[in-house]
Amino acid sequence: MSYNLPPEGSRVRLIGLKNPSLNGQVGQITGYAQGGERVMISLLDTPSPSVVKVKPKQMEVLTDGPRRRMASRSRSNGYGNSMRRGLSRDLRDDASHELVQLLKSADEMFEMADASGDGVISKQEFDYYMKRNTKHSKEMIHDAFRMIDRDGDGEITMEEVRKAFLQKRREVNGKSGLGGGEEDELLMCSRDADALFERADTSGDGYLSKMEFELHMKRNTKHSDIAIRELFSMMDVDNDGFITRDEVRRVFLRQKKESGGNGAGIEGGEKMTMGELLGLDDDDMNELADDVYNMFFLSRPCGQAFWYALLIFALKTGLFVIIAIDLLTNKSFPDGSEVPLLVKCTQFLLLPVAVAIEEELIVTFFIYSNLKWSPVILELNPYAYKYKYHLGNMMRLIDGLLFLFINTSLLLQAVDILSMFLNFAALQFLQEIDNIALHLARDGYLTENLEEVANDVTLMKLPRNHNGMLQVLDSLLLFVTFVVLVVAWVLVQVL
Repeated sequence: MSYNLPPEGSRVRLIGLKNPSLNGQVGQITGYAQGGERVMISLLDTPSPSVVKVKPKQMEVLTDGPRRRMASRSRSNGYGNSMRRGLSRDLRDDASHELVQLLKSADEMFEMADASGDGVISKQEFDYYMKRNTKHSKEMIHDAFRMIDRDGDGEITMEEVRKAFLQKRREVNGKSGLGGGEEDELLMCSRDADALFERADTSGDGYLSKMEFELHMKRNTKHSDIAIRELFSMMDVDNDGFITRDEVRRVFLRQKKESGGNGAGIEGGEKMTMGELLGLDDDDMNELADDVYNMFFLSRPCGQAFWYALLIFALKTGLFVIIAIDLLTNKSFPDGSEVPLLVKCTQFLLLPVAVAIEEELIVTFFIYSNLKWSPVILELNPYAYKYKYHLGNMMRLIDGLLFLFINTSLLLQAVDILSMFLNFAALQFLQEIDNIALHLARDGYLTENLEEVANDVTLMKLPRNHNGMLQVLDSLLLFVTFVVLVVAWVLVQVL
């Protein structure tokens, strides 16, 4: 991934780091290493000089305007630019602009205080943030926490921080401020913006790129490409190639005010809510399973990811075959009279467990029962061919059946309880090989191409089939699988 790197001396903020004490710290770029893959930053808020080395995506440039992540800026013109200029000018004149800025400050405070990044502020995180950024006494900090934590669960959510900022504004302005209805509407808009980012911000960096926005819209709406581009231009108020929560909140609020709650128009004047406009109310798509077989599905034929997925499948299958040969040649099923009754009962109780842990089988059953391949997928990924969809699922099915055969064989060959549980635990690492391979690629330990395809798995979705008869197929197949295991258990006891 390439970045437009800022010049040395630029002020930046650290984000997305595993060390919570560094997240949010401000520093100055002192140089670059590894050909621009690492950035040397001198921290400004530390008592003694300190330099850290981070990736470009783990910082954001601090400017006078809205913050932006390190990435190339896109430009557009014509209709989109005129809409942006008009929207930006109207918002500056809008009486609700103060509220929009207030909630932006609330969100920024929440992100800074939530050092762990788990979506809530603990009492310890709140104390640490307040001690670093205010001169309040310990008693005042504790009172502030109790005031913000409205439900008293010991944690502060983003919604509670927003409400606290609005409450403080009302206390300061008294009756001169806008009414509570306006504030409630803005909170609702903020929740809509959060919903959009939760579904579309696949990179998790807090910004929507044009690609992320277009992918979300294509898989969740039926808008034309032109309408999607115009909508992105309208929402990208500062024309920096990214959409922020603040920009979405402004557009949402404007839409609600202009429509009076009745909807907004796009393409032929059709009226719809902003949630419908952005596909937030659509549950007609389902995310892909996070495994290497979907890397195969999305890969370019004969490309790196294509052969990588086949290699992992061959590796896993080879190990299963070796174990199966050993079981059939060197092991034997004990005579029923040789197995204690308690062991037989334990074997039977573990049969449903053996089915439940077959992740590959369950995923394949679910896909063919509830989802379907559609030509529209090719608009999102030109290599997601139908034959690779079925071939990838067949590889996953073979994987699951082989694992089920080995697990069940070991279970029925056991003559004591401890060996059964040890065999279950020992084989779990085999089941995780394909998942480990996917995450190695996604985390950038291999090639850039493999990282890109692995990340595409999180972006793609498949349409649901809406076939009532097919949708019970996964439950039926799981039941049949369990019955087959019960029959095998009975045969072993009898023979």
